[in-house]
Amino acid sequence: MVPSGGAPMQYGGAPGGFGPIGQTRNAIVQLLIGFVCGFYFLYLIWVEVNELKAFRQKDDLNPILFFVPILNIIQIWNLPPKVLEAKQMAGVVNANVQSPILYFFLWPFFLTNDLNEIWQAAGGGGGGGQPGY
Repeated sequence: MVPSGGAPMQYGGAPGGFGPIGQTRNAIVQLLIGFVCGFYFLYLIWVEVNELKAFRQKDDLNPILFFVPILNIIQIWNLPPKVLEAKQMAGVVNANVQSPILYFFLWPFFLTNDLNEIWQAAGGGGGGGQPGY
């Protein structure tokens, strides 16, 4: 029995298949700014996780948990499969993500790169941002 409105989600850029496309960012610049100002990493994880959550149209990511000790490790560890799902939704050819260990140590770089790939495959350079800017 399928509840009303329980039609399967369509992937690959079909209308209604995914949510809004996020902003394209330069991963190297994100790392450099974050190392200069550590609070930028907090802002970045908040924004990028919310963009990924909105794109996937699922409520299984909570950005607040990235700020709770121990839970933040679990959240970063569980992030790559969710990014892979978003890549598949966007229609990325040969979609793959880095291992959770690399995400754990350099998440700002890998998450930003993966999100850029998703935004480009989903049909845009980003929400008003310039690629590589």
